[in-house]
Amino acid sequence: MDHDLLEEVLSCPTLPSLPAVAIEVIELTRDVNVEMDRLAATIQNDQGLSAKVLKTVNSSYYGLRKKCGTIRQAIVVLGLSAVKSLTLGFSLVSCIDLKDKDGFDHNEYWRRGLFTGVAARSIAKAAKCDLQDEAFLGGLLQDVGMVALYETLGDRYIRIIEQTGGDHRKLPGFEIAEFELQHPDIGAMMATRWKLPEELIQPVKYHERPSAGPSGDIGLLVKAVGLGNIVADVLTNDDPQPALRRFYKKSKEWMNFSETEAEEILAEVSAGTKEMAKLFDIDAGQVPESEELLKDARNQAVCMSIETPTPTLGLDSLDALMLDSPKFDQDTGLLNSSTFEQVLAKSFEQMSGSGEPLTLVRISFDRDENDIPRRPLELRKLVSGVTIILRKHFIDSGGVLGRLDTESFAVLVPSHSRVVVTRTADAFRVEFEQACEEWGVPGRAHVGIAYLDHTTQGIYQRVEQLSTAAARAMKASASNGGNCIKVFTPKKAA
Repeated sequence: MDHDLLEEVLSCPTLPSLPAVAIEVIELTRDVNVEMDRLAATIQNDQGLSAKVLKTVNSSYYGLRKKCGTIRQAIVVLGLSAVKSLTLGFSLVSCIDLKDKDGFDHNEYWRRGLFTGVAARSIAKAAKCDLQDEAFLGGLLQDVGMVALYETLGDRYIRIIEQTGGDHRKLPGFEIAEFELQHPDIGAMMATRWKLPEELIQPVKYHERPSAGPSGDIGLLVKAVGLGNIVADVLTNDDPQPALRRFYKKSKEWMNFSETEAEEILAEVSAGTKEMAKLFDIDAGQVPESEELLKDARNQAVCMSIETPTPTLGLDSLDALMLDSPKFDQDTGLLNSSTFEQVLAKSFEQMSGSGEPLTLVRISFDRDENDIPRRPLELRKLVSGVTIILRKHFIDSGGVLGRLDTESFAVLVPSHSRVVVTRTADAFRVEFEQACEEWGVPGRAHVGIAYLDHTTQGIYQRVEQLSTAAARAMKASASNGGNCIKVFTPKKAA
């Protein structure tokens, strides 16, 4: 972690700060025995805020039989938690206003937060979690770290957002590679400085990797927000089907929801988001009807069987990893050596004998003829740049990236032929060579490839043999002067 940059971010003078009424509400609600009259009076001191809360409480979203005329009534009917969450929610939307900022998509930011918050509340309710209103606010607040990074870094951060190609799930990896920081951690630190309770801090910190969060009720809350993120993708992505498949899978895995229960949540969120978008004055865009999504999914035969999921590479365990866990390389956010080897072993076990291709790419670098050790800043620039270029070329093809040691990386690519992977690796090599010239950093890439497919069945009996073959190919690239690709072809397959 870049501690100097972290301090710069957290001390940025333009960071959003909570309004006085929100701070007072937080302080009052720390006391479980807080007097309702005192809390109601505090909220009602801000007439605009009070009117928004009451309008929301009396909306069809909450479905009350009898309308509430005062904040005190609302607290009695809905409970302290609901009114507190709405108060803080409206306060957040008012204090984080980036409409006039160039480059940062203010509406998309709040749109994602709103979809996630509404979905998280519905999921928590279905899971019988007591922290339903905290789930809504946790979803709304989840990406506040992005605001801090943008306020501090400006266009540098916008470029990182653009590199994701609109895929929000890729953002933490790009942040780590470029800044050695990620927005979930920054957001959690901001929430802590605002003195928000743990049930709001933890969803912010773990919303990208909910399985790495705490256990118990807060852990269930974190998973509700994480699953809400997937629902947001379902309802906002141009192609919702991959996110829909993931939603079915994680609904079963995290909450033990049936397919029917998962579909009921989608319908509830689709309707609820439209209502809440009006109340929070957020442009939700065209919200698809859940019936249309499910019909398309069935027509494409992509609704997953929850009881008998289709086997994958066995990489689902990666969802349980947090970028700051010991299973990730701390400088790049890529898998570290031991974790990559575990993934490789499991993938090899599943793909062996299937005839499906699995390609292993090994990459290392050298300096120049004098082989002088790199200076720390030079090494940092090289490693950061390599990580970004590797992600750019291999992530879309399903590549799993790892850093094996200081200047050695590996990529595991399933379900693509060695020809396709070799072309991708060559595109990486060319861009890396050009980048080194721009950076003023000497470096030559040695790229070795070994593959498992129908032509090599029976040749590789153990995963170590595939690893050795890729390493030998990489060594052959180095012996040939570097800046080239060598593919290890077993004699039997030649």
